[in-house]
Amino acid sequence: MLPLAVQAEANPALLNLNIGEEGLDRSLNNATRYGIEYRFRALDFHRLVPSVGYVWVDNGATFAYVEMRRDFELRGRWLLTPSFGFGAFHEEPGLQLGHTTEFRSGLELSYRLDNHYRLGLAIYHLSNGGLSDENPGTESLVASLSIPI
Repeated sequence: MLPLAVQAEANPALLNLNIGEEGLDRSLNNATRYGIEYRFRALDFHRLVPSVGYVWVDNGATFAYVEMRRDFELRGRWLLTPSFGFGAFHEEPGLQLGHTTEFRSGLELSYRLDNHYRLGLAIYHLSNGGLSDENPGTESLVASLSIPI
């Protein structure tokens, strides 16, 4: 097992900045979504990475969330990262998902650079999981830059 200082350097906390399109499955007139997320260092427990984030869509909708993710190393510097979390969604007339509580699941493919920066592409699904009678859900496609902290 590597010393803690070496593990922390190899697995730094990350500030993730992202931009993409919300409502891939809907007619939202190409609603752009922006996000910022803090990804903590991986926990010893199954190398899970807790994160907190905030997303805002140019139509006024917002989503604040907490999430768990895990990096799976592929060939070379490529990482595949599934995630799951939940949060508070504020809907607008252009994007209504049926409930304030929404669950988010996602899958990110990223490339880790020499300096631990990452460039990524992710797809996310938001759904209230049946908490209300109306559960339309939506998808987003996101490009991201993760900056080591």
